[in-house]
Amino acid sequence: MCSNSSNSSECLNDGQCNSDDICICTSACFVGNFCQIDYNAARLPLAGAIVQDNPSTEGIYILIFVLLAFIGFINNIFALTTLFRERIRITIWGVYLIVFSILSIILMIIILSYITTVVRYDNSTYRLLSCHAIPFLSLITIDGGILCTVAIAVERAFIECWNFNVNGSRLRALLISGMIILYTCGSNLDDIFIRRISNDPLGNLICTYDFDRYPTWRHLDIVFSYAHVVIPCLVHLMCSVCVLTTIARRKIFIRSTNEKLYRVWLQQLFIHRDFFIPPICIILCTLPHGILGHLLETCIPYSDKFKLRLHISFVLLLYIPQTLSFILYIYPNEIYWKEFQKTIIYRTICCYIYHKQEKRKRILY
Repeated sequence: MCSNSSNSSECLNDGQCNSDDICICTSACFVGNFCQIDYNAARLPLAGAIVQDNPSTEGIYILIFVLLAFIGFINNIFALTTLFRERIRITIWGVYLIVFSILSIILMIIILSYITTVVRYDNSTYRLLSCHAIPFLSLITIDGGILCTVAIAVERAFIECWNFNVNGSRLRALLISGMIILYTCGSNLDDIFIRRISNDPLGNLICTYDFDRYPTWRHLDIVFSYAHVVIPCLVHLMCSVCVLTTIARRKIFIRSTNEKLYRVWLQQLFIHRDFFIPPICIILCTLPHGILGHLLETCIPYSDKFKLRLHISFVLLLYIPQTLSFILYIYPNEIYWKEFQKTIIYRTICCYIYHKQEKRKRILY
């Protein structure tokens, strides 16, 4: 109940107090006697959002988790085996990529943990884990991985545009990596302290942000949401353009030709595609969730299954860059690929294929 004389001050989230002293919620994403419950599926943790979908889709999500984790483990094990080779690990890029791959392996373990929390969501312990601990750890690994790729892009720009040493200070890279992890921990603390388990109007237990009790955290959440989406995409874009323009101008100067800059620019984009595939992938995988969940502040009622599944799909899309670390960073790079060919994994695969072919030949002849 509310009081008309209070000029709707008792109703939260822009709710209006009617003549019967009842709060009328003006948004479909806020419910309760005082519009105090955030009923927006875009604010739910991944496990909570999946539980709100139809029970028949649970098996599909579990299969997706298994596939992501399986592909991710293979990619990151292959990547780490390559990155720990001396020629790569002594470079500043190698340090960032090792940290990126380690965070990615942790993320794959977290992805597998979603299977248990979704299946056993009715258990209070698993529900608390899916509301606080798992989203917090997941965001640390995702945001930390993305910021490591930002550091790689910045170092690449320094090397190409300002002639920094490619074998720069590994101590600096380690310190920056440590600062990235500390920053991601601090910027995602609201997942631990501000989220609460509460009842929706149907009596179901849901995990929501309690920003009404802690309004300062709401402002911090908005700032960090923009920082985690806009800044990485802008830095990747600016560094890519800067590096490509520098390389194109250098080629024109060396050749002493009158070729148009944009033509040389496009040529170098194709030649150096191994440096630009990861940023493009990261931007494409980050922007949809950032735009839908943060920048547009989209309201997704639990009953709207299409928007709910779209939100879940965009969250899963965030995992793709760290699932495909080998494909994005090792395979397209000629130097890294040659180093991978010297690893025991590559030799074992080659021996297995060779013996299979020999066995097949003996059977045929």
